[in-house]
Amino acid sequence: MEQEIADIQIYLIRMADKLGIDMERAVNAKMELNEKKYPAVKVRGRAEKYNECNDGC
Repeated sequence: MEQEIADIQIYLIRMADKLGIDMERAVNAKMELNEKKYPAVKVRGRAEKYNECNDGC
């Protein structure tokens, strides 16, 4: 499994380079977005998507 994950990482780095994507910036931006969409205190242990939560997560 380790080798396959490494292959995926190499592929993503090469793709990001070709597309001019700053991976560190993109990952940080996505994590910030996910923190807003899926606040840990409301979604921990739940399987619903953010738009399926009945209590406004």
